[in-house]
Amino acid sequence: MLSDALKVKIEALPAILSTREVADFFSVQSLTIRRLINRKVITAYKDDEGRWCINRTDLKIYCSRHSNL
Repeated sequence: MLSDALKVKIEALPAILSTREVADFFSVQSLTIRRLINRKVITAYKDDEGRWCINRTDLKIYCSRHSNL
């Protein structure tokens, strides 16, 4: 279950996030986020330019599954 504060922080983010934006949100390196994508721990897709994109709803699902956040 997500805390109310975390829900507010997630809702303040853009609808589509880059790996850098997600990394900044979690205070980790973008390589860590790319590893999570490669392991299919977090859902992402590549845009027309080949950059990884993560939907805000997928980020919320990831946070819900990892309740220690």
